[in-house]
Amino acid sequence: MGHPYAAGNMDSSDAYLVRGGSRQVDSPRDGAVGVAASRSHPADARVSSREALSFLTRAGRVLSSSLDPEKTMERLVRLAVPRVACFAMIDLALPDGRLERVAYRHIDKSRAAHLERPEPFLPEESGLAPLADVLRTGEAVLMENAVRDWTGGREILEQIQRLAGRSLMIVPLMAGDDSIGLLTFGSTRTDRFYHRQDLALARELARSASLAIQNARLYRKAERAIAARDEILGVVSHDLRNPVSRVRMAAELMTQSYDLPGGAERIAAMIVRASDEMNRLIGDLLDVTRIEAGRLSIEAAPTPLADLLDRLEEAHAPAAGEKGLTWEVERGQELVTLQVDEGRILQALGNLVGNAIKFTPVGGTVRVMTRRIPEAVRIGVADSGPGMDEDHLTHVFDRFYQTRSGDRRGAGLGLAIARGIIEAHAGSIDMESELGAGTTAWVELPLEPDSGGDR
Repeated sequence: MGHPYAAGNMDSSDAYLVRGGSRQVDSPRDGAVGVAASRSHPADARVSSREALSFLTRAGRVLSSSLDPEKTMERLVRLAVPRVACFAMIDLALPDGRLERVAYRHIDKSRAAHLERPEPFLPEESGLAPLADVLRTGEAVLMENAVRDWTGGREILEQIQRLAGRSLMIVPLMAGDDSIGLLTFGSTRTDRFYHRQDLALARELARSASLAIQNARLYRKAERAIAARDEILGVVSHDLRNPVSRVRMAAELMTQSYDLPGGAERIAAMIVRASDEMNRLIGDLLDVTRIEAGRLSIEAAPTPLADLLDRLEEAHAPAAGEKGLTWEVERGQELVTLQVDEGRILQALGNLVGNAIKFTPVGGTVRVMTRRIPEAVRIGVADSGPGMDEDHLTHVFDRFYQTRSGDRRGAGLGLAIARGIIEAHAGSIDMESELGAGTTAWVELPLEPDSGGDR
């Protein structure tokens, strides 16, 4: 696709700028703008709907490519120049009424410095009355002859002349009825002028840009809320450990130092078990905050896969048996060695096995499997439980997610922690499931260099 502002492309099919005089049109709420009046030209090259649609489609992809508003706006002006403008600027409104220039570009790099505004500015006090008007009214402005029709300060007019600006469009970025910024396009061409159809294109682009900015801001707000929640969880969890440990120690001391009646001894044992459960939950909360902050401690060392399977079986086979489940381990990769933090990997695999035991009904089976692939080994944990549908699979590794509403057999942290641990080992984790056919979780871990075993 040619660029209408590049030399020799005056007749290009994507020439969005059209000849013609500007004219007054209706309110922008109904598809129109305030336009500085000027003479009309007899020839009027119309906008190509096909090329305009192509540009808006490309712009849509750019605007949806990132949730970083500054980065997205920079990509947008790079797309707009030179396709629909010789220069472009995007200013976002700050709470105090100032504007912050977050992106700008000029087709002539030697003139780009004239667009720069390193500090936020009040448009009324900076000779930028037209920008202030658009921001206040939410109504776009089209100036066919920018030098003649400029209503702002003389200093800015001289700046427009240094930019070689011939025609301008200033379009508001709207969030509902509120202006959140401005999109300004300028042309330096003497043979093409912005027209009504160009403004329609700019307004459509501004709508998409406004939506992208709002989404990015909501995302950042959610990120800040999550960060605040995680910080509180970390502090509270850390502070809870000491009193919980004291309660456990007191209960143990009672059972060891006093001849308690049977009922009291059972109660003391219940207190010890409850304290252990609370300590596990506190540990999970702390692990989640460490994972999210990228501070999870990993002390990797060569670890035989056979040792991991043995310890996994020692820890979980009794629980499976107590529930009336069949426990199976498929071996065959005993010579494989992994470079992992043994404790953390056992924690991750233990979370998977614990889930399998929890959701498999009496008489079912929990199976641990291993598969060798090039440069890695896969460890699977399969169960014969009820399985889950695709909607649950999409969220199963999210924090605090429960596959069953009202299920209180856990905090919904185990799978999130397992994923964080595996990814901290440069591995991957995924899950396969089908309603009525059970669930299989697969962990893939890289092999220790020169690990034994046939490939």
